[in-house]
Amino acid sequence: MDVSTLFTVEFWYYAPILSTLTVALAGAINNKFNITSGIWPQLVAWICGSVLTVGGWLLGLIPLGTPTWLAVVCLCGVVGLSSNGIYDIPFIQSIVDKLKFVPKKNA
Repeated sequence: MDVSTLFTVEFWYYAPILSTLTVALAGAINNKFNITSGIWPQLVAWICGSVLTVGGWLLGLIPLGTPTWLAVVCLCGVVGLSSNGIYDIPFIQSIVDKLKFVPKKNA
């Protein structure tokens, strides 16, 4: 599989937008319900990021590569990692760029 069909240019434009929206929404939810300890704040961020990503795709606001289901899963992962502060988007993009899944040529 060629990752260029999954990680399109648009993918990398929408990832920081969704990550920023996720941080704002998760922060509001965590403050509203006083969620401050354990893994709960991170879990709220992962759920918010996934809901925003899938919702945006279902509404036709986020164009994704093929196969679409895998692109949605990858975008959820990138948004979750970056919104939780685990990795920043340029770091994730550099890892993806190093992964070159190209089909083997039969000899």
